[in-house]
Amino acid sequence: MSTSQGPPQPKYVRSQRVWRVTRRIAFAGLVVALLAVVGYFLQGVPQITCSCAVVNPDVAVAKAGGVFIGTPTKVLHGRDADLYEFQVTEVFNGEVGSTTTVGVNTSSGCGTGFTIGRPTLLLVSSPYSQGAAWQAHGCGPDVSATELRAIAQTTYGPAHAPTVAAPTAEITNWTRLSYKVPRTLQLLILAALACVGVAAYATRGLHRAERVAISAPETP
Repeated sequence: MSTSQGPPQPKYVRSQRVWRVTRRIAFAGLVVALLAVVGYFLQGVPQITCSCAVVNPDVAVAKAGGVFIGTPTKVLHGRDADLYEFQVTEVFNGEVGSTTTVGVNTSSGCGTGFTIGRPTLLLVSSPYSQGAAWQAHGCGPDVSATELRAIAQTTYGPAHAPTVAAPTAEITNWTRLSYKVPRTLQLLILAALACVGVAAYATRGLHRAERVAISAPETP
């Protein structure tokens, strides 16, 4: 007793099936990415009530990654953070160039801000804001600028000019463009564009397979 199997499917039939599945997956990914983009704009920035503990000024100065005096010259306002550009004049601690950028978290009540054109003594740490070389925090020591400078001088010695070899950071045109589009949104847009590209490529492949099917000779 023998079992007979149907003739094998032509290659172009299998190709059509692969391209259709690929296109469906790409369209599904595009829908998910677009929904995520819409959700990103609809969700609000969480506001956290700030509660600062008492900060010892000597400890704050000693633990700061950078201590310097600079004048804010530019600012970019983002969704949940601001970015300032500083012209640095004096440095107590840290590898700080003549121009640097400082990020400030604005989604928390503990955020801080700076007045453009007003020299400020900053205690900063490693950055987590987009485009920032340093990060400033609202919960700092509650002392005057004169007292804070005296503590910095006692801790690190006299201030010196910005280090020539230290990297500089500026607010450039690219910074302005990218800062308006946060990293999360950038990734979602790239994912959506990738899905569009895959869907277009799959559509072209499907059309080629269909043309092959039309021109293929019929088998009796």
